[in-house]
Amino acid sequence: MKTLIVLIAAVGIGYVGWTLWLRAHRRKYDPVEYFAGWDGYTLPIRLTNLITKQEAEAIAARGNAYLIGYFDDDGRLVRDVKMLKGAVFFEHLYDYYPSGKLRRVSVTNPKGVITTREYPDGALPGFFW
Repeated sequence: MKTLIVLIAAVGIGYVGWTLWLRAHRRKYDPVEYFAGWDGYTLPIRLTNLITKQEAEAIAARGNAYLIGYFDDDGRLVRDVKMLKGAVFFEHLYDYYPSGKLRRVSVTNPKGVITTREYPDGALPGFFW
């Protein structure tokens, strides 16, 4: 019984510690930020390698792609745009439930075709093109 109590206490302390660490290391986003990449196949996509606007312009001048992320006051990604050769390659528009979970995403593909998907509150949406 003592072992069970110690185990429960350790798990609880670990959870609280992890939560506090995440809050302390979560960065505030500017309303518009530039990125050199993204990863993952879940939505919203995770933008990686924060760069300056000048670095994004230099990347574009070389004919390569970069991404622009637009964030709301809560730090949620509400729009991302992948730019390639001076044109929009793809775009996601995100809408969230009050719980913070993704409600809807609209994707514009390279041909300009817009696809919208809606998700129930609490669902784990997968990536789609």
